[in-house]
Amino acid sequence: MLEIRVLTPEEIPLANPIWAQAFHHGERRDSVGDWVDTTHGKSYTCGVFDSAGLQAVVVVNDYRIYLADRAVVPMGGIGGVACMPAVRGKGYAGKCLEFTIAQMRETGHITSTLFPFSFDYYRRFGWEWVGTKRDYSVSPTILPSSPETEFCRVATEQDTPAIRQMYETFVTQYRGCLQRAERAWDILKDRADHYTYTYLYERDGKAEGYLVIRHSKQDKTPIREFIALTGRAQRGLLGLLKRHTMQTDKFTWSAPIDDTLWSQFYHWDIGTTLQPCTQGRVVDFSPALEAWKPDADQSGSVVIALHDANADWNTGTWHVEFEAGNVTVKRTTATPQLSLDIQAMSQAYFGSPTLDAIRQADRLQVHDEQGYQAFQNLMRGATMWMNDEF
Repeated sequence: MLEIRVLTPEEIPLANPIWAQAFHHGERRDSVGDWVDTTHGKSYTCGVFDSAGLQAVVVVNDYRIYLADRAVVPMGGIGGVACMPAVRGKGYAGKCLEFTIAQMRETGHITSTLFPFSFDYYRRFGWEWVGTKRDYSVSPTILPSSPETEFCRVATEQDTPAIRQMYETFVTQYRGCLQRAERAWDILKDRADHYTYTYLYERDGKAEGYLVIRHSKQDKTPIREFIALTGRAQRGLLGLLKRHTMQTDKFTWSAPIDDTLWSQFYHWDIGTTLQPCTQGRVVDFSPALEAWKPDADQSGSVVIALHDANADWNTGTWHVEFEAGNVTVKRTTATPQLSLDIQAMSQAYFGSPTLDAIRQADRLQVHDEQGYQAFQNLMRGATMWMNDEF
C-alpha cells in the first residue's frame, strides 16, 4: 500500500537522501530542502511512502508569474522530482505528480511550469513545452565598440530599485516571467566564492539597461541577466562586454525569441541556439482562463471541448465568453467549436507556439471557423519567456 501526501516540515530531511542520490551523486549537504523555495510561504513537498519509508518526492514552489502586463497569476514551480532507484519503474513518481496536480488546484496554483529532464515524461501528465529562448555564445573580441558605453557604470546598492523596475518593465512584455520576491534578487549579490558585477546603462537621468556577470572560467563567462529597454542601452552594454577581452574567451547569456541582438550587430562567430527549455501546464482551466485579460477591444465567445487525462475537473465542454478585458467560463452541453487536450491548451495559454502552429500540427481540431477566430482573438498577445530557474 502506498501513502501519498504533503510532507510536514519535520519530514523534509527525509527527502535529502533521495535528492542527494538523484542530483548530487550522493553528496551530503548541510542545508535541508535546497529544492524548496519558501519565498512566498506556501511551497510544499509531496511524497510517496511505502513499507520501506519515503521513496519519491515532488516539490511545488509557490510563485507568481506575469501574463505580460495583463495579469499576475499563481504558479506552482515543479522541482526536485526524484525517486529512489530500487522502486523506479513502479510508477511512484508518476503517482506523486498526479497527486501534486490535484494538490496545486487545492492551493490555488492555477498554472505550473518546470524544467524537464525529459519532455516526453512530463507530457504524459499534461505539461507541454512552452516558449522558445535564444542562448548566445559570443567572443568579446568580435563585439563592436560603441560611444554609448560611456554611459555605462558599475551599479550600486542604491540602483537596486531602478534595476527592479527595469526588470518589471521588460518582462511584462512576455508571459511566464516570475514576479520576483526579495530572495530572487540575490542574483545581484556576491557569493562566497565569487564577486558579482552589475553594470548599469544610464542616460538623461534614466536607467535603460543592465547586465549581471559572475565570472567562472576563462573559456566561458555566463551573464546571469542582460536587460536592455532601448537599442542604445543594448549597444552600450555590448561595448562594455568588449572591454573584457582579457578576462574571458566567450560570454554566454539567454534572451527571448524576439531579442534584437542581431539587429544591433551580427557576426559569423556569434553562436545562437534556439530551443524550448520550459514546460507549462494549465492546472485549473476555468480560473486560469478567467484570470487572463484579453484585449479590451475584443469580444466574442467560443465553445471548447477540453480533455485532461490527469485532471477530471478540466475535462468537459466549456462556454467561454469575453468582453471588455474580462473572461467568463462555464460548463455547457452545447456543440463544441474546438477540441483540444490540456497540452495544446497550455501552449495556447502561454502564447507559444502560436495558435495557428498548434492547429497546423493537428493538436487542435476546429469544428467551426467562427469559434476558432474568437479563440484567436481571446488568446492574442505576448509570447512566453522565463529567465529564472528553480
